Amino acid sequence: MEIPAKGSVTPLSSLFPAEEAQKASKRVQDSIAERQKELGQLRHFVADNASLMNLSIIVLLGDGCQVPYGKAAFLPGRLIHTNECLVLLGEGYYCERTSKQTTDILKRRGKALESQVESLKAVIQDLKAEASFFDATAAEVANIVCGKLAWMCQGDQDKHHALLNPIKFGP
Repeated sequence: MEIPAKGSVTPLSSLFPAEEAQKASKRVQDSIAERQKELGQLRHFVADNASLMNLSIIVLLGDGCQVPYGKAAFLPGRLIHTNECLVLLGEGYYCERTSKQTTDILKRRGKALESQVESLKAVIQDLKAEASFFDATAAEVANIVCGKLAWMCQGDQDKHHALLNPIKFGP
């Protein structure tokens, strides 16, 4: 006695047409490219932030220096307020801070940038997994369609072979 089967089998090609899966994969690949561009910009910001933190200008007050005047001239000058930095707070707001305070601000910004980089890396990994799913789905659907066509063609060849070479009975 056979056990009755429950449910139904739905072909993958009816759920995901190959063209739609390829379009979805293309959209995800475009999104990955955008995110990688953003990641490159963030890495550039991290490098700029690190170079600012490593920048140390030690100048004694009252010492003379050469101040550029135009492209070809230098004039003697003197540096004052060398411990003060103008720090961008955001949206066009600046404040004067000491070198120590500026270094602390840059460290905090560096940590924030690193967390953004890690977050963006995770998003890119998720998008790559999604893209591989769509690529695999498109390939599988294309394989199923090709397999059906090959099976149908094989069946047609068998029919044509039977018509061209009729079965002979006897000697």
